Amino acid sequence: MATLKKFEKPIGFRDLLPEMASQKREIENRLQTLFSRWGYQEIITPTLEYDQTVGKASAISDSKMFRLLDRQGNALVLRPDMTAPIARVVSSVLRNETLPIRISYHANVFRAQENEAGRFSEFYQSGIELIGERTPDADAEVLTLAIQSLKQVGIDSFRIIVGHVEYLNGILDEWIDKEEQKKALKEMLAKRDFVGYQRFVEENTLLSVLDLQGDFSVLAKARKITSSEKAQKALNELVQIYELLQLYQVEKYVSFDLAFVPHLEYYTGMVFEATGEGLGFPICSGGRYDSLLSSFNNPQYATGFAMHIDRILELATIKQESKEKVCIIYDLAHQDEALRYAVKLRETKGMVVETIRIDSKEDLQFIRSIERIYFLQEDIEE
Repeated sequence: MATLKKFEKPIGFRDLLPEMASQKREIENRLQTLFSRWGYQEIITPTLEYDQTVGKASAISDSKMFRLLDRQGNALVLRPDMTAPIARVVSSVLRNETLPIRISYHANVFRAQENEAGRFSEFYQSGIELIGERTPDADAEVLTLAIQSLKQVGIDSFRIIVGHVEYLNGILDEWIDKEEQKKALKEMLAKRDFVGYQRFVEENTLLSVLDLQGDFSVLAKARKITSSEKAQKALNELVQIYELLQLYQVEKYVSFDLAFVPHLEYYTGMVFEATGEGLGFPICSGGRYDSLLSSFNNPQYATGFAMHIDRILELATIKQESKEKVCIIYDLAHQDEALRYAVKLRETKGMVVETIRIDSKEDLQFIRSIERIYFLQEDIEE
């Protein structure tokens, strides 16, 4: 084992310095204000969860979870996502609440990465979960709120790609019998390995799935290439969702990709992903996951999204309110007067006030450059 440097951090972890920490807090505050207006209430779950409950239910692979043992020998995980912990809460302490339940969160999550570029082992998410409603209205609400959330944090250029996992499942069921082959094809599409996908399939229908990208008209094209009842039902849902997005007046932000396969396997219906201009990673992702809560003996419909705050920090143009800042410098003889004056400026003027006590002229060289300085002092000793 190599000797660690004195100030070294674990691989994949980082410090958020004051400017970025302030931006992050501002983003979270803006998002929570928006979430609250839509009826979503914030919850906070533990950083550590039991492996046998949340760890087992999570869609994150075992290889990416941080595990440890408590003093009783129980296996714990650092929460790898927020969806599974929320499912636990909804299935226990909120089990008897009237449905639907709307929940929001802002949290750090942990995943062991293999030195992947642009990925951290600890990162931040803000998101919402809508539990207990199956209708397309719920999916349209989640999509609309995702769009408004991106606009709320100052991201002006983005696009949302919408798909449906059951459309692709229906077509694969039509043409392929072996489950391992279906899984392999979906893994290729999830990795956007279109070359590998084309080498693997021969049927024109399966090849034409790759062309089902674009505006609303793609759904009509998608309907013509399959007779699968499952696929047709998925298209009907997407049409209803799009019509609702028109009512919300956000349809211009949405396009479709029926070959889109999310990286997490628990999705059961509509799925989406938002990408920002100039960034190769999604900044928001979500969809319907109607089977996850069954892991907690509480079968419920569910849909939601997570915003990737670390990536949003790279794109967001947040203009924070600037407050007047002053520094009161005082010596011991003026301590009472100085501190009372600082309290007054903070409470009645809403100003940012720092106080610095100096005992000699040499102390003055450590004072930082600030906008306004008030001196309260007698003759300072040499």
